[in-house]
Amino acid sequence: MKRSIALLALLMLVAACGTTRASAPGASATPVASGRLVIEGGERTLVLDPQTGAVKATLPGGTLSPAGDLIVRTAPAGDKTRVVAYDLSGAQQKEWMLAGDFKLPAAYGPSASGFSPNGRWLVLVARTATASSFAILDVANGTSATPVELGARFSFDAIHDSGSALYLIEHPVAGSTAYNVRLYDVQAKRMQAEPIFDKAQLVAYDPAAGLMDGAFHVSVAPAGGDWSYGLYVKRDGRPFVHALNVAQRYATCIVDLPGTRTADSALSLALGPNARALYVVDTGTGSISEIDALTQKVKRSASFPAHAGGGVRSSAVVSPDGGRLYATGATGIAAIVTHDLSFRVWAAPDVAARSLAIAADGTRVYALADDGVHVLEGSSGRELARYDIPVGGKALRVLAP
Repeated sequence: MKRSIALLALLMLVAACGTTRASAPGASATPVASGRLVIEGGERTLVLDPQTGAVKATLPGGTLSPAGDLIVRTAPAGDKTRVVAYDLSGAQQKEWMLAGDFKLPAAYGPSASGFSPNGRWLVLVARTATASSFAILDVANGTSATPVELGARFSFDAIHDSGSALYLIEHPVAGSTAYNVRLYDVQAKRMQAEPIFDKAQLVAYDPAAGLMDGAFHVSVAPAGGDWSYGLYVKRDGRPFVHALNVAQRYATCIVDLPGTRTADSALSLALGPNARALYVVDTGTGSISEIDALTQKVKRSASFPAHAGGGVRSSAVVSPDGGRLYATGATGIAAIVTHDLSFRVWAAPDVAARSLAIAADGTRVYALADDGVHVLEGSSGRELARYDIPVGGKALRVLAP
């Protein structure tokens, strides 16, 4: 009898240990996730089994395309840049050799990824003290256009799914946060004369000084490709969203967001399913706003218990059913119910996560941190497992099987 009790205790201990670490989440009523978990890194990219954390493939470092089918890597090759696209098995699919030192836009600071929403087009940037060059790659066909040569004060903003319209941010005055949004017509090979701006928000028309003012933080783009949303902060600390209609070539500024950015702020931007709702979250000050993407108006705002961010940039995701939102703070992950913006819990309160992803069925949330990937139950936020991954990843995504 004593031997049976001891054996039962040992089995219980083994089961308990299996649910807190290692690769298996252990016994749980939560449905098993499927698909692939991709960790993007500068030196290498890992493809994991989301159920166990087992590494299925190790690829070169780079950026994952919006479609999740290619990893694109840039590397210097003498006085040229070699650009290679690999599929998720590691096989090389496309290659370009560009004259100059081209990089992804994010290499120069906060910026959009460089991809069009449909993943067909990729814009790379080469910058010197006096000029900026923009190379437009046709990822689907492996071709490229002649680089667009402009002054040093231009940076990438967005490119239309057709590849015909390239949007750029121009800072007319060096060191100023004032900016213009400019449209370069790729087919006509010329810049549109007048900047794109929200006439309702314009105080004075002076493109030489910049028609809008704010520091860029992050952007998101719906898969449909009609809109690009950029989160900016004005010099007085007030956040706003610059909504650019990429297809019809006009912009709207959503300025009635509550709150002020502070040294503790951790700002993020997330899209709900079907791009009907847009969420602006500051976990450092504990504020959230929901924007109706159809009316371009703030629908509701709320506050929640903050985790001071110390200037970190937050990551946020919305569950596939649109019912829950998760956002990282300096430590912990805030779980919020979207229908009334009510706060649920600070999950994984001691984890300093830098990127979030969510399973297609919404049952699991994956958080990338220095010690690996933390797997959380979507409904409760409790930790199910941790995958000890020895890679300094920058972002992660869950892909379909």
